Amino acid sequence: MWWKRHVLWAAALGLSISCACGQDGKIESDRFREGLSPQGNVSDWAGVFTQEQKAALESRLVALRQTNGAQLAVVALKSLQGGEIDDFAVKLFEQWGIGEKGKDNGVLLLAAMEDRKMRIEVGYGLEGVLNDAKTGRIQDEYIVPRFKEGDYAQGLIDGAQILMAVMGGEALPEAAAANGSPIPILIFLIFFILLFIWIARSARRGGRGGGGSDGRLSSGWSSGGSSGGGGFGGFGGGRSGGGGSSRGW
Repeated sequence: MWWKRHVLWAAALGLSISCACGQDGKIESDRFREGLSPQGNVSDWAGVFTQEQKAALESRLVALRQTNGAQLAVVALKSLQGGEIDDFAVKLFEQWGIGEKGKDNGVLLLAAMEDRKMRIEVGYGLEGVLNDAKTGRIQDEYIVPRFKEGDYAQGLIDGAQILMAVMGGEALPEAAAANGSPIPILIFLIFFILLFIWIARSARRGGRGGGGSDGRLSSGWSSGGSSGGGGFGGFGGGRSGGGGSSRGW
């Protein structure tokens, strides 16, 4: 009977979903994440740091926290166990409650080595100084180059240092120009001046042309709320709004 085949197919599908999610209905990545407890400000489950490197970075992060209350958590994992980096970071941020409650001044720097994925997740209170563009630049300029060389520890250290500087009120250095020559700028200025002269002469001749194009650069950083919970390093309640950015290498 045709209906028996459909029943058997539905049963097989349900069994496969159950196996993938487990009896608790959770995916493997979520169960793995929920079992993670912070080792301090630096949590290294991937074994990328030496003891000396980890201790030195930990002391800098403690000093940041003592100075202005802001908190940076650096986390190195071997794998996300099949999870997505953005989702994993938001949930881990919420689970640990990184940053001070009410100030939401926490940042999570997360890297999964085998997955070759990383993310900087930013708390609500720091999204003004660490927007998506800045966190992307920090990864592109300070972390990814080191990761591509296989020096994961130094990449995380360099990324953490620039994050701490910005969190402490310093400006993110301007990106280095790919070409130091002023010729491209001069060409643009000459073109702009010639265009302006042409438009002015056309107007004087009574021409009706000259409708300029309206180019707008929109940069809306969307964020969805998530409440903090578990308490990281004695704070607890820091929240992330989904701000930040992710990269692969």
